[in-house]
This record gives sequence, structure tokens and C-alpha cells, in this order.
Amino acid sequence: MARTIFLLFSLFVAANCDQLSVLFSPKALEFRGHARLDVDSLPDVFGASLGYSVAKPTEWDGLTVRDPFNLANGVVIVVAEGIDSLKLENAHSYELYGGSGSESVSELMHKTADHNGISFEIDLKESSDSFSTPLGNVQPDDDEVQPQYLKAKSNKADADFLRQLAFINGLSDLLVTSTDENIPAVHIVRVSLEALLAAHEPSSPAIAEAKKLLTTALLELQTAAEKAFDGAVVVGLVTSTEAPLVRSKRQAEKPKQGETQDFNIAKKYDSNYPVIFNIILWFSVVLVFSLLAISIAIATMDPGRDSIIYRMTSTRMKKDN
Repeated sequence: MARTIFLLFSLFVAANCDQLSVLFSPKALEFRGHARLDVDSLPDVFGASLGYSVAKPTEWDGLTVRDPFNLANGVVIVVAEGIDSLKLENAHSYELYGGSGSESVSELMHKTADHNGISFEIDLKESSDSFSTPLGNVQPDDDEVQPQYLKAKSNKADADFLRQLAFINGLSDLLVTSTDENIPAVHIVRVSLEALLAAHEPSSPAIAEAKKLLTTALLELQTAAEKAFDGAVVVGLVTSTEAPLVRSKRQAEKPKQGETQDFNIAKKYDSNYPVIFNIILWFSVVLVFSLLAISIAIATMDPGRDSIIYRMTSTRMKKDN
């Protein structure tokens, strides 16, 4: 009996776990495998993608840094609340355990703030005509969303969800026109399907269409992020079935009018810099040790008549007959 309860509980947990899906990453980073990831390590995964130090060691092997000199300059994360997973082609998916992935993502904002990056977190579930970000105001783009089963005029849950998709499309347009690819940035966007799932059956055509429209919006956001950061970006999706706790909104402060903000950005080097640096470094090391060895050999040489020191310092050069 106890074993049956344990198995049922395990199946319930496995069926209601959060998930991380990586839609795009630069060539310097390789996401592979499908190992489970602790939600506490989620900020470290995205932080390591930006070159930040890792808070604590982990045995998770889903991320490999191939080129530490060309890491990502931006991270764009969409948090989908109300669903446990979303099928995305060519995406690397990892099961999350140990808590709510929705809450863990917010900790990444602290890391970016410590590195003077441009970051914002917006919750599209909140009713608003526009959302203010350091990049500008996000305006909804309603023209791209044309549903068949979702009825915005007769169902408020449908209308709210379609409004969230319109804001994601508006953010895609804003990223392309207002992003500085040289400044580290983290953009977190929260979208909710909870009201939609409460209004429709999970297997209904409306829910299937909603997931399809969300997938399309994510792919458009991925394309926009690639252009905005010139390919140096990580685009991820975090699904969450647990209701998040009350959060305080955190975003970088806007500079006052006429005032320039110093981001303390490091100088960007050419991709050949590490190669030239290593050539000069090791050539200098070999040269120094060679000169040291020659100096020691000459200093300890016996100054006899058959040595090179005697031949070079003698006033009478002897010639062999």
C-alpha cells in the first residue's frame, strides 16, 4: 500500500514539474543532454552564460562553455505560468526540481544589477496599456494575432491572453530597434495561462491554439533577440505550474534627462586578441628563460685558454698553423 502511494506521488510530481527550454544560444555555449536541474541553480546557468561567477558548484552537466571570450551579452527569458511544458522544435529541455522555476528566475536580476547591466522584468498578466522598460515603452501589436478558437469579444480570459501575446510581439519590435548589443542585459517576461486553463478544458481546441500562438510568439521573439544582440544571446522558456509568491518589480533605473549613465563596460576586443596575446606571452616566457640559461652558462664557464671567453677577450688572436 505504501509503495503504491509512493509511486502515485512520484507520478504526480513528475507530471507537474517545471521545465527549462533553451531556444537559442551562441556558439560559445553548448546546451546538451536532458539532465534534471535544481531550480536554485537556474540563475547560475543564465549568469554563467553572461560570464558571471557561479555562486555554488553544481554537478549539472547540461551547459558547456566552448569559448570564454565570446559569451552571451544578453539573456531573454519568458516565464509561462500555468503550464508544465511546451513542445518546441530544436530546443533543449530540462526538467526543473526543488521549487518554483518562476521564483528562481527573479534572482537573476540581482546578478545583473551587480554588473551594471540593463535589466527589466515585466508581468504581462497585469492590466496595462503599455509597459515601461529601460529600452522604452512596450506597445501591444494586435495585428499579428488572429485566433480561430479563442474569442476575445465574448471571453475575458481569451482576451487577456491574446493581449499578452500582443505585448510579446511588441517587445520583439522594441528589442530590434532599441538594444545596445555591447551592454549586458537580462529581460524577463511573464505570461500567464492560468485564467485560460480555468475557462477551457485542457484538451480543448482553444488551449491547443493558445499554445500554438505562444510558440509562434516565442519564435518571433527569438529571431528579434538574435538580431538585437548579433547572435550573442540566450533565449529561454521557463514553464511553471506553481502560483508565484508576491514579487516586487525590479528593473534598472532610467537616467535623468540630459544625464548619461556610466555602465562601466569593459573594452570589446577582437576575436584574434586571445591568439595574439598567447603568442606574445609564451614567446616572452621562452625568451626570458633562454636569456637566463645563457647568462648562467657564461657566468659559470671556466675561463681557460680553450674557452670562448679567452678567445674573445685575448689581445693576441691565435691562429692555427
